[in-house]
Amino acid sequence: MTSTVDRIVPVDRVSCLKFERMAIDLWRVEAGQGAGGVYVSPDPRFVVLFDGAKIALRPTDGGGGSGNACGAPTICSACFVPAGMALCGRLETVGYLEHIDIHVEEGQLRRIVGQSAELDTALFLPDSVELRRLSALLADECRRPERPGGYSEALACGVIHEIFHLGARRLAEQASPAWLDQVMDHVLDRLDRHPSVDELASVAGMSRSRFSRRFKELAGLPPHQWVMGTRIKQAQRLLSEGALLSQVAHDTGFADQAHFSRCFRHATGMSPGRWTKRHVCSKA
Repeated sequence: MTSTVDRIVPVDRVSCLKFERMAIDLWRVEAGQGAGGVYVSPDPRFVVLFDGAKIALRPTDGGGGSGNACGAPTICSACFVPAGMALCGRLETVGYLEHIDIHVEEGQLRRIVGQSAELDTALFLPDSVELRRLSALLADECRRPERPGGYSEALACGVIHEIFHLGARRLAEQASPAWLDQVMDHVLDRLDRHPSVDELASVAGMSRSRFSRRFKELAGLPPHQWVMGTRIKQAQRLLSEGALLSQVAHDTGFADQAHFSRCFRHATGMSPGRWTKRHVCSKA
């Protein structure tokens, strides 16, 4: 692997396990503020960070450990990186941290995960209890191998399978969020009574906590913020059409005109009356 790192200092010798077509490294480093680097490996690579550590990753526009970062970074605790893909990384965690690297020859990886697995697409994953447990067992073997090598190799294969399993589940959830459209339609149909987060979670068929987490991942905002933004946009539309302030407040689910005015000012930086005058003047 080729890497260029900044403000990342190893604090112990790397602990290694080597097999015929696979290598496993356990690193313990000290990361300073803004620590990061650029990494590229000729073989497929799996990385798991421990103790809740996170890294922001994005591909670069060139290989060989150089190039400009492309696109928005993804914050993750584990990842699969295809062979030859250069990544720019920035650690979100400062201080001492451990991570495990698994490097596998592509032919061997294909034998592990099967012919149908997608090996050209990177996977960036959040923390997972199951993955953390498997990786911790593998890290223990890196520190102090106590069992035959086949045990460690099987653990590494388990980590690899778990990463692909989590990646497939995450892609499936993001590819078909039919519940998200149902929730948004439910809000739009009921703006005059301000549906609660519990009500929206029920529409999605999820617990409140899971719904709030998944909604924010997909919509980019917590449910209550998205609902408020939608109510304000509807209020702007009604105001631009000449509706009375009291009617707008009622139709967008606010308790009264004063409550509506406070929320509108907080969201837009101006009162409903001032916003309306500016909007009418800009259209004239």
